Amino acid sequence: MSSVEATDKRDAILKTALALFTERGFYGTPTAMISREAGVATGTLFFYFKTKEDLIDTLYRQIKSQAAAALREGVDREPTVQAKIHKVGENALAWATTRPDEFRFMEQFAHSPFVSTTAHEEGMSHFLFLEELVRDGVREGTLRECDTGLLCSVLASSLSGLTARIMESPDPGQRALLARQGLSFIWNGIAAHPDGESCGVTHKITTTKKKSR
Repeated sequence: MSSVEATDKRDAILKTALALFTERGFYGTPTAMISREAGVATGTLFFYFKTKEDLIDTLYRQIKSQAAAALREGVDREPTVQAKIHKVGENALAWATTRPDEFRFMEQFAHSPFVSTTAHEEGMSHFLFLEELVRDGVREGTLRECDTGLLCSVLASSLSGLTARIMESPDPGQRALLARQGLSFIWNGIAAHPDGESCGVTHKITTTKKKSR
């Protein structure tokens, strides 16, 4: 087997496993199903991945690395902490909405016992830049003065929730509006001095009420 063929088979297994784990979960995805859907023998799957947990770990490491690289894109070129965090948010939404299977996999397995401690720690190590960014923001008084880990957790969970809400809408205009509102809301939640920008909801409700009279 050539190295190219071997790489293709391994990639096919990972791609198939990602889709099946996302759709069916860990217990609902036996290795025999993965190998069958990937078009390889079960023995071939076990040649690359000794156990199903090994396959989960590999996907976890790979997706975490890709996500972190996507979130960091262009951040260092932004002039302020606020601009940097806004860029991280835009990058996170763009990555998740264009890679829905990867996003859903991370939602399912971010705190899963099926992911080893080693894989989890390695995956989180790719996001140390975000901790540094938050720490800088707290130090200069741009972000609320509280535990750095807490701020990072709030930021991550808020972006995750915002992404899920955006993915519910098929309309590009509505998605853009939700992104703008959501990122403003998230910033005002962690900023030491919120900018007070409205999410735009009040205006819409007021307008609707006036029309109904």
